[in-house]
Amino acid sequence: MFRSYAGDLWLQPSLLWQTQCAVLRSAGAVLVMDPGFFPHEIEAAKSLASEFADERSERYLILSHSDFDHIVGVPHFPGWTIVTSGRWDRRNEQSARAALRSFDGGHYIERERPLTDAIRPDRPIRQDGEEIAGCRFYLLSGHTRDGLACYHPQSGALIVGDYLSDCEFPFIYVSALQYRETLEKLRRLADDLRPGLLVSQHGRPAIGRAAIERRLGESSRYLERLLGAAPAAASPAELERATLDAWRDGVPDPIRSYHRKNARIAWRELRP
Repeated sequence: MFRSYAGDLWLQPSLLWQTQCAVLRSAGAVLVMDPGFFPHEIEAAKSLASEFADERSERYLILSHSDFDHIVGVPHFPGWTIVTSGRWDRRNEQSARAALRSFDGGHYIERERPLTDAIRPDRPIRQDGEEIAGCRFYLLSGHTRDGLACYHPQSGALIVGDYLSDCEFPFIYVSALQYRETLEKLRRLADDLRPGLLVSQHGRPAIGRAAIERRLGESSRYLERLLGAAPAAASPAELERATLDAWRDGVPDPIRSYHRKNARIAWRELRP
């Protein structure tokens, strides 16, 4: 179910991983960012967007990055302008489609509109600050190569993809060093734009400056512990064990495998 936020922004978390879908109105356009995972969630996003659109409205489908839980809804939006990072990772998208087939098959999920064809971005964002319908976009990397953040002035919301979540520590798929650069960029954006709302694509939004600062601090502390311990670690396994307490009260067992992957990447990048 969508929840309304001030200034033409609606959010709906998926039942899977609390993946947030955002529906926005801005400058005569309707924008949907990461349109949900299960078919009823995707259709709810399309239905809500249709309520706000008329024959003159521009329609944009924004993908925060190429992981499967963020792109699965694309076939439900034919004719919409697809907005992605200009660094769109075609290889990751291919892997994501394969992972989606495996996930759906293993959980008996049937889709009337399965994601089978390659995604063809219509409007790639190539540099920070580009605008579409009054919204500003910023490139992010570290989690994936093709992350995209969106600032929505009407609501004062900064939507950041899979960064700064309240329910997961940084998941590093590409580079720990690039992830550090992204966190530094997000801190600069928070200082410059002064958003009142920060939307991570997993978990609840952070409302107010103090909550946003807390998210930035938690992710930065985890990452700096990982990077700081990497040069002295004899192996990725040693680095993993040495930094299990880097996230809040400790890395939760159900998602420890992501910490293990983080340790492998950081160790490879930082070892002498």
